[in-house]
Amino acid sequence: MIGKRKSQRTLWEADMLLPAAKLAALKKTWAWSFRTEALPLIEAELFRPFYCEALGRPSKPVETVVSVLILKDMFDLTDEEALYRLDFDLGWQVALMLESEEAHCCQKTLHNFRARLMAQDGGLLLFKDTADKIVAKLSLSTRWGRMDSTHFGSNVALVSRLGLFCETLRVFVCAVRRFSEAKYLGIAEPLRRRYAHEDGGPTSYADARSSETARRLSVCARDVWRLLEHFRGDGEVVALAETALLERLFLEQCEADPEAAPAGADEADADAPFAPVTVKPAKQLGSDVMQTPHDQTVTYSGHKGKGYEGQLAETCGNGDKPEIIVSAEPGPSCRSDLHRTMPTVEDLAARGLAPETMFCDTTYGSTDNVIACAQLGTDLQSPVSGPAPADPSKMTPGDFDIDVRQTHATRCPAGHEAIEETRNPATGKLEAVFDGAHCADCPHRDTCLTREDARGHRVLKTTLHDAVLQKRHRYQATDPFKKDYQIRAGIEATNSELKRRHGLGKVRVRGAPAVRLAFYLKCTACNVKRMINYFTRQRKMAPAMC
Repeated sequence: MIGKRKSQRTLWEADMLLPAAKLAALKKTWAWSFRTEALPLIEAELFRPFYCEALGRPSKPVETVVSVLILKDMFDLTDEEALYRLDFDLGWQVALMLESEEAHCCQKTLHNFRARLMAQDGGLLLFKDTADKIVAKLSLSTRWGRMDSTHFGSNVALVSRLGLFCETLRVFVCAVRRFSEAKYLGIAEPLRRRYAHEDGGPTSYADARSSETARRLSVCARDVWRLLEHFRGDGEVVALAETALLERLFLEQCEADPEAAPAGADEADADAPFAPVTVKPAKQLGSDVMQTPHDQTVTYSGHKGKGYEGQLAETCGNGDKPEIIVSAEPGPSCRSDLHRTMPTVEDLAARGLAPETMFCDTTYGSTDNVIACAQLGTDLQSPVSGPAPADPSKMTPGDFDIDVRQTHATRCPAGHEAIEETRNPATGKLEAVFDGAHCADCPHRDTCLTREDARGHRVLKTTLHDAVLQKRHRYQATDPFKKDYQIRAGIEATNSELKRRHGLGKVRVRGAPAVRLAFYLKCTACNVKRMINYFTRQRKMAPAMC
């Protein structure tokens, strides 16, 4: 059952017990701004579906638990550190409007609430709700926006390919031992000892010198095959999650080959049965193969390495007011930014926050994305990939004013509208007919792309894709584009702030649901921090907390 905050203040709240001088000093800190500006934004009703309406005792007030989670990531603390602050830090108690007696929360309460958030994607719900409210509270303009991605890791060790084999084999062997000592002892002792000590700890196999890696990879691959064959008919072991990890490792990294070379006389498995297995060349592996058995959703990016990718979009151009992250979405590192543009713009449009102009880097700004965003009312601005036209003075379809949304007819460089226009949505082909009478004395007649038809009119034949691409090439060479595009660089500071101030570089959890929640909480904490720092400065208080 959901718990509620007390509606009436008491004489025992932390701020009521302070001398006037100390209270005045406290009002110059982040704590008072959080109390007055951030705390009212947290609505318990938002989380009511997470609780049973009829059963159980009332929970800890949701506002308190959510506030602790936000403050935890504002200061990049562990659970233990955050709960210690709640118990003994007067600033936290004032910020949360708590009496000293009720300023307590057990770690299990945080754990259970996070479990509810993960089960129903409550992190996204909290992020969007607070972001929308902060934008409204600060009266921020969403006319301009900027978008980028940032790479981050989960709480796992980054291992080599040999290390991946060794750790996955160790995890499997230890899982079998936990399940059944007899089944564990049924594994050949030399194979067991190659990957796990008696206490379950890892062996030094993963620390092999680079010159030995290829030979030891072959041994590991054969051992994977032997273990899968050994337990193939054992339904209980096959049902283990660790068996699925071993099978995935084999499918992604190995190939069954009846003509594979047998183990050499000097190899560790020389006395083991023949295993018809070869290791796939590294070049054949995709970027989505398993990187660690401890977090299967970690993938690989050739540009940024192993981990996750967080997509961010924020407001920009608001002067002294803080910019707010309005869209955030974690995903696999192997996914291209090209496919994240439209989901981001569509999400902002659905929430009434779509910018008139969105600045992003080259990967986001394919011509197809530019056209799709224009149809939603957003001008996507990014550098154009590929070479510019060889002769910039030569007329191109981009010199014609072709409206993607078709709110007006196509206009020629001289400003005349087409008298007829047809478009093929399937192929993107466009044909615009201009009155030949206007073209007779046109200064662009000698260089114009149009051709005269049987009626004496001039006809432009092109594709929407080509026209938009050439227009972008033309605009990109101008000073207004270069000046306006400079604002995109500001989101790099947001990426850095999330990683260095809020611990996003490597979150303290692993697994997609936990990582997803951690990402949203850190983005929410960053937004709240920016807002309360702004109000602290507005009141001419002491320096902001960070």
